[in-house]
Amino acid sequence: MTKKVFSSLYTAKLPNNDAHSLIKSTVDMATPVQENIGEIAKAALQELITSESALATSINKSQKSVLTDQLNDVNADRKNRFAEIKRNTTNAIKGRDTEKKAAGESFKNFLDPFWDLTSEAMNTQTGDLFNMFSKYYANPTLTQQAAMLGIDEFMSELQTVNSNFDTLYKTRNNEQASKQGPSGSDNKPQAVAAYVDFCTAVEQAVNFNGNEVLVSLFNNMDELRKKYALLIHDTKNTATAPLANTEITTATK
Repeated sequence: MTKKVFSSLYTAKLPNNDAHSLIKSTVDMATPVQENIGEIAKAALQELITSESALATSINKSQKSVLTDQLNDVNADRKNRFAEIKRNTTNAIKGRDTEKKAAGESFKNFLDPFWDLTSEAMNTQTGDLFNMFSKYYANPTLTQQAAMLGIDEFMSELQTVNSNFDTLYKTRNNEQASKQGPSGSDNKPQAVAAYVDFCTAVEQAVNFNGNEVLVSLFNNMDELRKKYALLIHDTKNTATAPLANTEITTATK
């Protein structure tokens, strides 16, 4: 009788997402038939389920926050609005209207300490703008000058955008803080080891107690292994890779 041995698959070489997909698919195959695969394989499956769950959670935590793109968009809008305020102020200074020219020069003096703030880190910009608006609204002369220059609404809109950015930034920080913990790369070795143990248990079970359920599970798992083996392009040194850290070797008689 030919001994059944799984096809070679060096699971440790798979990227985190592929390794998880393989393990999750294996869990999905085995769970419905776990009562018919023997106690050892069943116990190994429980370990695999636990490791798969931890790996899935850590991979999900590693994903880029969906709020990042929103933050970048709001920050770009903030920069454009501030640039418009500066542009209108500069144009007033260059214009022929003496009152607007004087108002522009005075307002420019107010803006000077904040003139290049958009080159700073995003959250630093937020604090500087909060500081700017605090001084702006505390000085009636500045608000009158802004009205004369036609930028009072621009200032109000910029303040709103800055507040929105601050809220969004803090929301993303809270989201990232909740994601602190092991990464996918941290949890992958344990999940791979659990997968190897389960494959070993199934292989032994099918050879010593080859009921139809085990044979079917073995065949399905082996087909899956063959598919994932094709994803591994770097085969250098795989022949000498340590068995305990990689996978069960090719079938022998």
